Amino acid sequence: MSKFFFLIVASALLAVAAVAQQPPSPAPSPLVTTSSPAPTPAATASPTATATPAYRFVYLPTPSPGTTPFPGPHPPQILEIDLNDQTIVTPGELRVRVLTSVDVVSVVARAVGREIALPRVQAGEFGGSYQLPQVPSFLSGQTFDVDFVAAVADGRISTITLPLGLK
Repeated sequence: MSKFFFLIVASALLAVAAVAQQPPSPAPSPLVTTSSPAPTPAATASPTATATPAYRFVYLPTPSPGTTPFPGPHPPQILEIDLNDQTIVTPGELRVRVLTSVDVVSVVARAVGREIALPRVQAGEFGGSYQLPQVPSFLSGQTFDVDFVAAVADGRISTITLPLGLK
């Protein structure tokens, strides 16, 4: 039974990895029209909405008092981990964002012997949005430890483990 369980979870992680490795679809080009503008009264500023996804689960790590600092300059640090929820619903969307120190060059998420590299959005920010396939019903209600690992160019790493549910 445990071999089958790990195969199912591994296949779900592979499906997420396959989606994550697909190149992003190009953004639609803006529609440009030319016409003579009609006279209008002075424009007033109006607030613009941003397309920032909502993260309902935000984890802010606190440094352990017993840890020693990484040797060398600019240690890898994970400052915040954001997920759309602490319980992952399948099929469905998974949104992940990891905020790090600016010297971090890669972030991976590891679970059940598999890992997914999170794309770099900008210096100090990694993440993406993934469509998850349906997993078998016997996995529903299970909790898995997911390691978020940040690395700097010289190979030093910082790891945070979060328990995430599957539904």
